[in-house]
Amino acid sequence: TTTTSSGSSSSSGSSGSSNGVVSAVELNSAKLRALAVAGDMCYITQDYEFWGDPILVWGYEHRAVDVAECCAACHAQRRLWERGGTAQGRNGSACNLWAFCADKDKCKDRLGECWLRRDNQLNPPPALPKARGNNLGWISGAVHENDTHLQQYSNHALVFHTTVGDITMTLLPELAPNSVAELLRAAAWLAPYNGYCQNCRIYRPEKNFLVQGMIEAPGVYVAVPRHPSPPQRMVMEKGLICWAGGSGGPHWFVNMVDQRGFKDDHLCFAKATNESMAVFDKILELPLKNKTKPNDMNGLVESLYYNMTLKKLQQ
Repeated sequence: TTTTSSGSSSSSGSSGSSNGVVSAVELNSAKLRALAVAGDMCYITQDYEFWGDPILVWGYEHRAVDVAECCAACHAQRRLWERGGTAQGRNGSACNLWAFCADKDKCKDRLGECWLRRDNQLNPPPALPKARGNNLGWISGAVHENDTHLQQYSNHALVFHTTVGDITMTLLPELAPNSVAELLRAAAWLAPYNGYCQNCRIYRPEKNFLVQGMIEAPGVYVAVPRHPSPPQRMVMEKGLICWAGGSGGPHWFVNMVDQRGFKDDHLCFAKATNESMAVFDKILELPLKNKTKPNDMNGLVESLYYNMTLKKLQQ
């Protein structure tokens, strides 16, 4: 049995989805995505057991199947507290830290323990919460109760760091306020790891049309609801970065030319700098997969992975 980066234990018999069988890894990732779409983001920190006092639910008595279930338990406890359904006293407070023992070999008889805790002095990202040392096998997360910590990033650009150059974009809260807030949350949470975004990648180049990619890492799934949002621009000009498929993420595209006719179909959240458009031009020249049908979408032979950080704009 091995521990996966997405926070669930898997055996050799369930490591893939061949023959229509969904692996434990895929199921856990699907649960995390479903929670994110519902508004319960599960930002994950590997090999840490976040610590807070009081302990609201003791892991010795509370086991979860995977990271997603433990994170969901923290969010559920918060809602119970909001309804006045928790006990009074030191345990009558809302969960903002959870910790799950995920690795069978390292956790042994503690496998599946899910601890729910409260830290009344929880530090906002990029600082990590207090932890009980560097505990291999544990996966933890924090729930921040408001977005006040995002105010420090109001004058920051979002940057995708690729091997062919940095892609810098100005965020557009006037077009997509919820998406911009979620992107800031995600980038702030990735900051302690130098922006490492495990599954963030660019995979589709279409000359004279677009370049497409996605934002996803274990516990980071930017997929806010498409509506309600402010009215979009009737002309999606060159360099405008929008969510694909008429959704709110996590797949995005950059317009390589001015495009008309989409009306209000696509939610646009950023504008690439001129220097970044030159990087997209380089991506358009990367080797492509062979198509099986003439009308198939283009795909890169090797997806271009990137890290995601925030950079302060010059005044």
